[in-house]
Amino acid sequence: MDARSKALKAHRARLKTRGMKRLEVSVPAHEAPVIRRVAAILRGQSAKATRLRQVVGLSPEAGRPASAADLFAMTTPLSIAGEALWGEAMTIVRRDRKNRTLSRPRKFTL
Repeated sequence: MDARSKALKAHRARLKTRGMKRLEVSVPAHEAPVIRRVAAILRGQSAKATRLRQVVGLSPEAGRPASAADLFAMTTPLSIAGEALWGEAMTIVRRDRKNRTLSRPRKFTL
């Protein structure tokens, strides 16, 4: 292992201990400076970072979802029409699972 690989490994280990995660994203070229600024703000713990986390939904706030699972959790019971719609959708899913044309394994090459 050369010095550059060791340095990179050590750097990523330090990031991990700080609770950071390295990401690579693809965005339109004209938006790259904005994403870099947002990332720089989010790396810190300033008031600006806290506010940005609230705006984009990264920090829990009263009445706001804390995770992706919370976004889809049903906190209130479904109405009678909603229950009927859900039952109909699940019937279609069960029917389609048994349909060999819809649930057959796809052929693909790597």
